[in-house]
Amino acid sequence: MASSFSSTHQPKIFHVFLSFRGEDTRHGFVSHLYKALCQRGIYTFIDNDLPRGEEISAELLKTIESSTTSIIVFSENYAFSTWCLEELAKIVECRTNKQSVRPVFYKVDPSEVRKQEGNFGEALTMHEEKFNDKKKIQRWRKALCEAANLAGWDSKNSRDDAELVQSIVEDISKSILYKMLLPVAEYPVGINSRAKDVLKSLNIESNDDIRILGIYGLGGVGKTTIAKAIYNRISYHFEAKIFLENVREKSITKGIIHLQETLLSEMLANRNLKVPNISRGTNMIIESLCPKRVLIILDDVDNLDQIKKLLGKCDWFAPGSRIIMTTREKRLLDTFGNGVSTYLVKELNRIEAIELFSKHAFRSDKPNENYLELVNRVICYAKGLPLALVVMGADLYERTEPEWESALNKYEKIPSRDIQKILEISYYGLEETEQHIFLDIACFFKGYNYDEVVDILGTCDLYPVLGIKKLIEKCLLTEKGNTLWMHDLLQQMGREIVRQESQGNPGQRSRLWNYEEALDVLTEDMGSDKIRGIMLRSPESKSTTVPLETQIFRKMKNLKFLIIHNVHFHGGLEYLPYGLRLLDWDAYPFSSLPSSFCPKKLVVLRMPRSRIVEPLMQIRAFEFVRHVDFRRCPFITEIPDLSMCPNIKELDLSGCENLVEIENTVGRLDKLEVGARGTYGLCFSLRTSKLSHRPLDNPRLYTSCQNLSFGNLIGLRELHIGTYEQPCHLPGSIYNLQHIEKLYVCGNFIFAKDVEIDRQPLCNSLGGFSKYVFPSLKNLILTSFPNQSEIDFILNYCCPVTLERLDISYSEIEVALPESISRCERLHSLHISIWEIPRLPRSLRYLVLTNKWPPPLSSKSIFHRFRELIGVPPNLPPCLGVTSHMLMGTPSSTTISLASAFPLGKYVNNEIPSCFNHERNGNLISFLIGPEFPTIALCVAFESPNDYSVYYHAIISINGSKRTTENIRVTGRLFYGRTCFSCISLQELFEGFNLGDENLVEIFCEASPVYPGVEFSNIIWIGVHVQCICPQPQKSIIFHDNDCIQPRGRRISKRNVHQRLRPSLLKGPNFILRRLYNTQYRSTLWPTPSTSLQPLLKARKISNKKRPLVARSRKWLCGAQTRCRCPKEVGSTYSAGPVSVHSSNLESRTISSAMNGGGSSSVSNSGLSMDVKNGSDLDLEFDSTISDQYPQSKKRRTS
Repeated sequence: MASSFSSTHQPKIFHVFLSFRGEDTRHGFVSHLYKALCQRGIYTFIDNDLPRGEEISAELLKTIESSTTSIIVFSENYAFSTWCLEELAKIVECRTNKQSVRPVFYKVDPSEVRKQEGNFGEALTMHEEKFNDKKKIQRWRKALCEAANLAGWDSKNSRDDAELVQSIVEDISKSILYKMLLPVAEYPVGINSRAKDVLKSLNIESNDDIRILGIYGLGGVGKTTIAKAIYNRISYHFEAKIFLENVREKSITKGIIHLQETLLSEMLANRNLKVPNISRGTNMIIESLCPKRVLIILDDVDNLDQIKKLLGKCDWFAPGSRIIMTTREKRLLDTFGNGVSTYLVKELNRIEAIELFSKHAFRSDKPNENYLELVNRVICYAKGLPLALVVMGADLYERTEPEWESALNKYEKIPSRDIQKILEISYYGLEETEQHIFLDIACFFKGYNYDEVVDILGTCDLYPVLGIKKLIEKCLLTEKGNTLWMHDLLQQMGREIVRQESQGNPGQRSRLWNYEEALDVLTEDMGSDKIRGIMLRSPESKSTTVPLETQIFRKMKNLKFLIIHNVHFHGGLEYLPYGLRLLDWDAYPFSSLPSSFCPKKLVVLRMPRSRIVEPLMQIRAFEFVRHVDFRRCPFITEIPDLSMCPNIKELDLSGCENLVEIENTVGRLDKLEVGARGTYGLCFSLRTSKLSHRPLDNPRLYTSCQNLSFGNLIGLRELHIGTYEQPCHLPGSIYNLQHIEKLYVCGNFIFAKDVEIDRQPLCNSLGGFSKYVFPSLKNLILTSFPNQSEIDFILNYCCPVTLERLDISYSEIEVALPESISRCERLHSLHISIWEIPRLPRSLRYLVLTNKWPPPLSSKSIFHRFRELIGVPPNLPPCLGVTSHMLMGTPSSTTISLASAFPLGKYVNNEIPSCFNHERNGNLISFLIGPEFPTIALCVAFESPNDYSVYYHAIISINGSKRTTENIRVTGRLFYGRTCFSCISLQELFEGFNLGDENLVEIFCEASPVYPGVEFSNIIWIGVHVQCICPQPQKSIIFHDNDCIQPRGRRISKRNVHQRLRPSLLKGPNFILRRLYNTQYRSTLWPTPSTSLQPLLKARKISNKKRPLVARSRKWLCGAQTRCRCPKEVGSTYSAGPVSVHSSNLESRTISSAMNGGGSSSVSNSGLSMDVKNGSDLDLEFDSTISDQYPQSKKRRTS
């Protein structure tokens, strides 16, 4: 960049100061160098317009001081200029302040400069004669000598000036870049890992194409920080680059033209460029930058227009260019074009959050131990948002515990202003309807089902389908499993916006969610027509009792949402606003709704556990009502005519113990459906006797339920139906449910038989035809069924051959499956209490059997039957397998959905392990497979099972490539005798994966609680039945099992070890170790539930002085009779030699070996540590952790 520098100008900070002899190089080499530096964006000083004289100006001296780097161009006549020599002396002086100095020897020899010979010697002699100042001359000589000894460039090493200039510019660019890095963060915790993830998408080394990347996420999550870190790492690769910060804000405050000028001046190194108008500015950018490989980062863009006016369509850049944008709006990236890749910045994990907060609050990596509880509150509050952690950490630094407590109490009610102003930027960028949706969800509907929220807000003229989509695109909302969520700080931001509507009077706000404030409004009659919604939810474990005025809601004409939980009112209620869309009142205390209540747009009526008697009489004409919930209302006895409520999607009357009659119009509610969240449209429980005091042994008093009709529910996909006491006869209309896919029947039901059905018979599981078949049925769950004949009827005549899941559990009888079950060729899951197993379909992949005691079927016989079904070869010999640490950390993996579940058992009995050729304690197991995918039967066991359900999954690795099965939920109450098996198809899980001749497979099972914070059982044992190519163990041919090393007292006898091993010494250390493995303590390597023995054998190289150990035996530790196939990557070390012995961590307790025809033996991993070469002694060390009986022994030496 040209610099016109006069005495009236203040000195500027330059990247490079050029010192040169004008008459030698100004119009040649230096002009080219200056231009090239400027084109790279390097702010360079050149003294084109400075007046010359004997004395150098003070301003020029200050310029030298403030420059980052000085380049001295030594040319033939450089030393004849006292001006140049004064510049040089000042430059060398500034080196002490860490300024970079780089010499260029342009057509001069560096030795002439260093030794002051040739022209340089003549010039200094001339100056000595002219100036009678030996001190000055000596300073110049010293400066010349020091500068000549610095690393620089010699023109003799370049073909021409162009090559020399290019070399200088490249080196200076890298060094300047290092010194002019963008400030990233004071403590960049978590930044590096995220920046690396982004760089993988950019592929900087490739020059074949233009790559555009969008980094998006909620405000304060670190998008800009990550972008700066990326800029610092890669910017030196590009001819032109810029980090254009705060595009959204500057486009408003300074305008697009200012941004265009900034972009051009930075990338072209010309700060005098002016843009006449926006269109011309866009063209100037395209014309100026199109031939260059550029890096452009646009920070915080929020609309497509900004990008187009700054970059056009981004298709004109030179190949190898990279464009990065940060934004809060994913939609902007989606609409920009097909070539945009995206990266979602996620919040910090707990470990990262604690570290970042500790850096700011304690100036340490870890928190102060006295503050741990308070730190935990901060971490829970911030939910991994870096902005909040930084702001709160700085605020709490060096404060006392009481001050922390006070600050946190305030934060939880009123957010920090610094956090609020960043987060609310997104809110104020929304349209009015979107703002209402955001505030409604923040105040009331976080965690609600998406469909329900859409139904509610749709009647408020808010157009929620599009509005919610936009909130998700702007990272203000997320959808998890059809449930709406938002970050806690975004929720607090929204609630704070509402609180600011009226800080002193909550009755004047639009929404009330705080329990104390909402209670004050209702009990103090502070309501107004500004209130849009009220949520009154007592935080107490028991419900709070408060008085209620009959007309308390009279002032709230615009009330649309009323949610009351865990609060018991006494008094009366005579009025509810007509504009209600949601009435959610748990344990409603009155017998009826107000007689005048006639809401025209009520969508959700949820009143479980209420004392209401005839609620449905009042909603019969509610056209908009879609969700009705009267669960466990003891006074409801019948469902009236609902023909005037055609839009009901969900009707839940389960637990209404006195419900005896369902009106036929329920069958005409054709919108009852299974929601995306997996719920059902119709749920009810029927009492089977009209009056509870009537004698139940009189069959004439049983209600036949013939008044229940399913005739018009032809679209129903899922039905849950239960009965409490005596048999309930289902009507023949149930067979009209031709689209039913899941049928859950609980209790003593009798299905109609010998009824007229107007349709053609369909194929049933017997192979014949039946008019009672549910043709679409996939899942059938029958619980608490007391009648075997009824089960036989359902399975034989009602089930299609396409049935996929059958669950007959909690039955009072031992169920006998009919032989026809084998015809269900799609049945993959079976859960049953069974006395004998018939021939099952080969499609079965998940089998759960519940046995009474004594069990009529052994677990072993069950497994053999299951093994036959899935095609696992029988009688596979036990295998030591191989071990590794690949999965001991937290593996990153690709999630794969898998339909089959994994089995469990409450305990591992003696016969179960014998069914599996691979088994071990813990949750990690490994083995080798050949070039074809085998089928795996897997069994795991949990410790101390409790009543809580548990999730678990398996991470399966083949040669380091990992797949993760979906989470499987295992129900609680794992009572005695329950056994489960499942099958995994590796070919399905690793579709498209190519196997080699030998492949290492590792299975790592993890358990997690279904309900957060609830204690759950860990996996303690894992067994696998698989056809593998692992080496097989053999029994010892030297000692019998009863002739082995015996413990003496609390130690293992050195003498016994010595005596037992001496005959084996010539066999080699590999054979010795195998002998030790075959002692009576092998049960500690193949443990059972009754043992906790964990001996650790160690062997170390001692010296080369004793007689050699010659490894002559061809029987190795694993017992294989052929060359071992264990892969080299197993174990932490591997060395050439006749034997490599591998062991796992302490929990693995399996050993294997690998042969390699060299001259040494090594034992690797934490279980065995050994390196024995020919001519070495062997030192054996026994570390026993055998409960408390055998403490760690000292070293024992043997010859």
